[in-house]
Amino acid sequence: MNKVWENDLVGVLADVDQSELLYRDSILINKQDSLQFFVRIISQPAESFPNVKAVTGFYSDLEKWGFEDDYSQPEFIRKEKLREWLEDRLLIFKVEKRIRYNHEEVYNMFGVRVMPKLPSYEKDLKFIPVPIFSQKVNGMEQDIFLTRLLEKKFVGRIPEVSHEANDTPPIVMWKEETEEDEQFTVYGVFEKHQYAHGGFSFEFRDEWKRLTLEEEWLDECYLTDESPNVAFVPFAIFQKLLHRLEEQEAMQVASSSDRETQANEVTVATLNNQTSPEIQSSRQEVAVSVMEKSTTEISVPVPKGNEKEQEFLELLYSHTQDAGLIYRKENLINFHTSMKSSSLVILSGMSGTGKTKLVELYSQSLGLKGEQLTVIPVSPSWTSDSDLIGYADTLNMVYRPGDSGLINALRKAEDDKEKLYIICFDEMNLARVEHYFSQFLSILEMDHGKRVLRLYNDDLESRLYNSAQYPPTIVIRENVLFVGTVNMDESTYHFSDKVLDRANVLSLDVMPFTEMKLLPEKKKGMVARADEVDYDTFESFQYKNRSLSLQDDELELLWEVHQMMQNVNKQVGVGPRIVKQIDQYLGNLPAQEYILREDAFDLQVVQRVLTKVRGSEDQLKELLGRYNREKDTVEGSLIIRLFDRYTNISIFKESRNVIKQKAKELKYNGYTM
Repeated sequence: MNKVWENDLVGVLADVDQSELLYRDSILINKQDSLQFFVRIISQPAESFPNVKAVTGFYSDLEKWGFEDDYSQPEFIRKEKLREWLEDRLLIFKVEKRIRYNHEEVYNMFGVRVMPKLPSYEKDLKFIPVPIFSQKVNGMEQDIFLTRLLEKKFVGRIPEVSHEANDTPPIVMWKEETEEDEQFTVYGVFEKHQYAHGGFSFEFRDEWKRLTLEEEWLDECYLTDESPNVAFVPFAIFQKLLHRLEEQEAMQVASSSDRETQANEVTVATLNNQTSPEIQSSRQEVAVSVMEKSTTEISVPVPKGNEKEQEFLELLYSHTQDAGLIYRKENLINFHTSMKSSSLVILSGMSGTGKTKLVELYSQSLGLKGEQLTVIPVSPSWTSDSDLIGYADTLNMVYRPGDSGLINALRKAEDDKEKLYIICFDEMNLARVEHYFSQFLSILEMDHGKRVLRLYNDDLESRLYNSAQYPPTIVIRENVLFVGTVNMDESTYHFSDKVLDRANVLSLDVMPFTEMKLLPEKKKGMVARADEVDYDTFESFQYKNRSLSLQDDELELLWEVHQMMQNVNKQVGVGPRIVKQIDQYLGNLPAQEYILREDAFDLQVVQRVLTKVRGSEDQLKELLGRYNREKDTVEGSLIIRLFDRYTNISIFKESRNVIKQKAKELKYNGYTM
């Protein structure tokens, strides 16, 4: 099978006499009359990487970096020109293994970048990749990074470095950027790590230590804008760093409460320095109240393993791959958790990413058949709920259901209460949801025993010929799940707060396109068949505690966000309904390693709260902050400062990204939706 190693490697043009080469030269002209060359790997690869010393590159890998091949020249001149060009350069790349038609394994470079050799470069130099964390990349300041490091929490993703179980980096670097220069701090020594949705978390070998990277050593390391999250450190320098680090005195580890107090003291000072005199007093009172809050542990629901649910998730992963969808597992878990805990789930994303297909595959993985999945294409002409559910034709004395098939599906679900049904509104916002979906918006928030859809008045029942088939009301039971897909472009309507209050809005991201090559080939008749998941089994997946289990600090953060939003617009905020639904989402998170509770809370802030932050620059510039194009950062954001105070809950990486995007929209458009 083909395989890709996503971590960055460093290489140089292979030696002519290298034993691994099957050819007499490290550069050749292939059958397509194109330059092909071999690169010797000189950095530490992932543990799973085979004992392969040289990989293959092609002229097309170098074209964007300024190398031009003159096809009119003789072959030996073309080859020498490339040899001279590569002589002073190192290549950074990823590797893909391919199986040729004759079963031969070939290892090709891709994602190639180029950097010049330093004057100190020597022929037998070897490099160790060291992860670099920074505020710009990982969305937190150094003090917060250190706190999370000490508490073995996730500190961020560095995809350029191998995160295989036995590839724990002994040291990491923190990059602090100032207007004048960059400073690097080294932390270590680590003996174990985990890697999940939140990236790396580390365990120190013994006491934790740090040192500032000396300039003379830094000058020997290879750092480049083309691979900004990793330093390639010469092996000799790496050994000196480890030795110097072990000579350092162990750093004193402060308690969590001490670190929280120190962080909040910094917050108070920051707020005093950066806010206007009119709001300094109230901001300081808020910060002081946070410092005084109790540190008593609150019991929260912990996701428990459910064997049938795990089987379902594995089947869902398999079906999405078989169908050629390249969604991350985090997206699939987020979608499933939302379906378990929300009255309405809305899948958002650019056209062509497979949103409707995902709903179909979700139903297929549940083993649903026939009318158990009803996909309703929304028409731009719909203006009232009669376009969706139908109407009573008093001229002919019959009830005429809408053409969508919704009413027939709901009637069947009402009778087959042991079966699961999914109703999908495709391109939901082509018409105004508040118009054609008005009755549903009220029904979906009622207790399940009271969810009754009215088709027509009771007094018409005895007069309509088909009232036995279509009674005046339909009970919408718990066995019916509602989901919609939307595209946000100039042809669609935006959602009102009434809709957003009732929906989990998921924005689906696809994986890099290079991973499409790794998807298994779809074989006819080979798709795994799913045993039907009935309603009782699906209900066993769900967490249905009516009491609130959110921690005090989580509730305090949501309350402060609510107050900030109220200061902008009294009609917008975080209502009790949203708080309860966030609580249900966290309780319904299945047992897995991709989305932890802190990640889930961050996602819910994005999906349930930040979707409602909309308006003009005059309204939102203080809440969201100002986007600095030169630094690619957001400055003066009240809500980001709030996140900085609550890093014990989450680092809010996704929320910070959404705020940056909204701040960009304010800068360039004058408003954000």
